[in-house]
Amino acid sequence: MNRKYGANIKLWAEQKPFLETCFSAKGMSEDEKLQEIERHARAMYETWGTWNEWATNVGREIYAKTTKMRMGWNDYITKVLSHLRDFTGAKYVLKKKGDATLVAELDQSGANIFANRGVGSFRETKGRIVMVSDIIGAIYARNMEEYWRIQKRWGMKVARVITERGAEEPYNGVVISPEILKEVVKQVEERFDVKIKIRKDRPVLVTSFHTDKLRPYGKLYEIERHTRALAEAWSRIKEKVPNRR
Repeated sequence: MNRKYGANIKLWAEQKPFLETCFSAKGMSEDEKLQEIERHARAMYETWGTWNEWATNVGREIYAKTTKMRMGWNDYITKVLSHLRDFTGAKYVLKKKGDATLVAELDQSGANIFANRGVGSFRETKGRIVMVSDIIGAIYARNMEEYWRIQKRWGMKVARVITERGAEEPYNGVVISPEILKEVVKQVEERFDVKIKIRKDRPVLVTSFHTDKLRPYGKLYEIERHTRALAEAWSRIKEKVPNRR
């Protein structure tokens, strides 16, 4: 910015970083002072925006992946469930917990029927985290009867009796165009810089990453990024796919 505006901006990286600029007004007329003030103000404004963007994105990632702050396993699990809930709006239940294993899935009580189900399951094993969306065909399910019927159609285990109650007519879910899925996935991958796969055997989205070199806060940062990506993909698919009944 200094080269762009001919300014003299300095960043003071103290406990509360701030920017500073100055210029000599000796021999300047009032109009010249005003012009110089405007030039430095523009430079400061643009520099602040750039710095704020860097601190929010790059700086936060660097901090999350390098901080040596400790976090207990139980606290980590609590934060994982909180991240999943905060960035999808859905409710999750802890299905399995071990020394290095964590499995969480959508609460199937019915509370999530209208929620963003971009993350249907979360599985952490030693060295890897895998996140899978819910069945996209059930994106417009109106109640749990319809939801379970669609789950069963795609070979999912259904631990309850399915009746025709709760459904005005048999409904087997929406058919998703492969072109739409690929288009959405490409857009989301570019925005969040994550890799998303489309399962071939059933309409779900899958993303994963290795955790060998990540500390707890680094894992949480990646969990947030991948959760946001899957939630965004779910929302975009819902916008593009009409609810035909």
